[in-house]
Amino acid sequence: MRITDVVSLAVGALADRKFRAALTILGIVIGPATIVALVAATQGFSNASSSQFEKLGATTIFVSSSINLTQADLNKIQALPGVAAVVPYDQLSGTINVAGTPEGLQIIATEISKLDSVLPALTLRLGSIPSASDITGAILGASVANPDVSGAKNLTVNEEVTVSQIQSQSSSFSTIGGGVLFKQGILNGGGSSGANRTFIVSGIYNPFGQGIQVNPDATIFVPLATAQSITHVYTYTSVLVQASNAGLVNQVSTEITNLFGSSKISAGTVSSLVSFQQTISQGISTLLEAVAGISVLVAFIGIMTTTFTSVLERTKEIGILKALGASGRNIMLTFLSEAALTGFVGGLIGAGAGSALSFLIVILLQGSSNGSPDRGGSFGGPNQIQSTSSTLAITPAITPELIVAAIVLASVVGMLAGLLPSWRASKLPPVDALRAV
Repeated sequence: MRITDVVSLAVGALADRKFRAALTILGIVIGPATIVALVAATQGFSNASSSQFEKLGATTIFVSSSINLTQADLNKIQALPGVAAVVPYDQLSGTINVAGTPEGLQIIATEISKLDSVLPALTLRLGSIPSASDITGAILGASVANPDVSGAKNLTVNEEVTVSQIQSQSSSFSTIGGGVLFKQGILNGGGSSGANRTFIVSGIYNPFGQGIQVNPDATIFVPLATAQSITHVYTYTSVLVQASNAGLVNQVSTEITNLFGSSKISAGTVSSLVSFQQTISQGISTLLEAVAGISVLVAFIGIMTTTFTSVLERTKEIGILKALGASGRNIMLTFLSEAALTGFVGGLIGAGAGSALSFLIVILLQGSSNGSPDRGGSFGGPNQIQSTSSTLAITPAITPELIVAAIVLASVVGMLAGLLPSWRASKLPPVDALRAV
């Protein structure tokens, strides 16, 4: 009996028992569909996160302090071995009128001319960088300049933009002009509602994308002098530091911590964020392995049960085939082909269903993220202005290798599950098989 004949018999047997075959295939579909969907979605999220980490710069160190750092402190950091640049920044928040509706956004006051050293992917699309002493010039993030809101006006260079209710995001008290204490949400001359300021657009940044620690798209960047003119505070609690090369990042981070003490300052690196992400990915991989194991076990039992039932129902058919000269090997191959074909079809359908399901998972993840904007105090944290450019672009990682692996896994499980019942069918004596009607 040729292989083509064996396959033809297997296909015919499945066609004769359509309902049972469909139920068995459905049980198999769940396994590869779950694996493909979860692996593709989580790997897509991991790839998108890694891409955003790369935009932050491999040599960038995020320094956060519980004490007020002075210019002298910044000079000490700059003097450390391996430090290429020190970029202090202050964080303010405010609201801007977008199509008649006030929308929250963040204001970052920093040495804008040095930003490209710590955020190499942040580039100007239009205009130029305002001078360090310019207290009216500002550079807009892509979402601020081009809000994705119906009826909203796009802004360009040399236009005015008014930000109201400007409030500091500092959590510490400081003494400002006139001996007034200033805390989060209270600025000199602004009262509890914050200050107002009109800026002239000096430039507009290219879209950067939603990051873990930074979101320039929904931010207005101004010189440090601007924040100081509003708050009358000349110290800093947040600094971006650039190491001379990626190999010195951990060393510089340790030196900064040792300089001020771990209880007063925290230095986080992109590599530590990547390490944290890898830890999460490993946890997800473990979960996926558990899900895959359960799915495979269910499919294995289902195919084995179906094949055993098929052998019992077709005992007479087995006897007739043996009486006509079919060998035990051919009988075994026939039933084994049925089981493998069932697994293959289930894997094929499951891979397709899993691919579609991965996009649904990504949509749900992005919807959840957009519905709960980060309002933390990290650089670029608050983001209430939403746009397509400020959303983490997650694309499911559906690769040919993943699809083939899911189909092969289902096929192999089908063959293994059908091995024992197929072997039993091949060992049935012809006379006993013909009598069992």
